[in-house]
Amino acid sequence: MVNNKFTKVLEVGTSIGYSGLWFAKALRETGGKLYTIESNDERYDIARENFAEADVLDIVQQLKGHAPDVPIPDMVDFLFLDATKFEYKYYLSTYLFHMKKGGMIVADNATSHAEEMKVYHDMVMNSDQLNSEIVELGTGLLVSKII
Repeated sequence: MVNNKFTKVLEVGTSIGYSGLWFAKALRETGGKLYTIESNDERYDIARENFAEADVLDIVQQLKGHAPDVPIPDMVDFLFLDATKFEYKYYLSTYLFHMKKGGMIVADNATSHAEEMKVYHDMVMNSDQLNSEIVELGTGLLVSKII
């Protein structure tokens, strides 16, 4: 049986922390942890201030650098991709092996940036390890479950 209670989340593309704050709120309920990666110095610092102001620094571990080069300290149940779209394929290759069975991957902007994400789209749709579909919500989400 697969546990659907996510406790370890990896976010690629922190930006100023907006999505991370929502993840932190949910993870407070599950006793979980958010690992979030940002390469831009200014956005990293703004996110840090936002996480501090929201009092979630105990739940959030910021990681700095170019995502495919950043090691993560734990296995994760949920991966959220919201960074450089054409690099999603590299994020998948890097982090898929750090995910638990039954985990989920959500890639943002699947319809608005379809051309930039084409290789990633083809990778997940043709993977024997993933069950994937596009959810027409906002700018599109490509949702994959690890099977």
